[in-house]
Amino acid sequence: MELFLEILFGFIIAVVGYNVIHYFFITKPKDAGKSETISVLNDLMESAGKKSKIKIFKINDLSEIWERNIYVFEYVIESDNQLVRTITDEIDLINKSGRWNHKIVMTDYYIRDNYIHIDLAYLLNLATYEYVLDMEKLKDVN
Repeated sequence: MELFLEILFGFIIAVVGYNVIHYFFITKPKDAGKSETISVLNDLMESAGKKSKIKIFKINDLSEIWERNIYVFEYVIESDNQLVRTITDEIDLINKSGRWNHKIVMTDYYIRDNYIHIDLAYLLNLATYEYVLDMEKLKDVN
């Protein structure tokens, strides 16, 4: 009986320890990166919006799909033929200016039901950078 209690007590300590470590090394840094990324990307869209009329319909957090601290967001915007070019030009301008510490990359875009879906990544960490490299490999295959 004493051995069983020691095993149970050890298991409980292991579970609590895992959750504490997971929170401080995975969850908390993820939240900080996510808020910084959404702030940077919203600034980008605001800057592009000054040059072209942008109506953001929805913002999807793609990191919830990948679950690897990948800082990629999909912006669903009312369609405009010049919009993708305007956003691409703004990304180039901001990346060259050194306004932020990390680069912004448009990983994908497509048009569906009169909305443009644009995936924007902020290269804040290695996982996001690897995601962008994987997306470029997929483009090369097609």
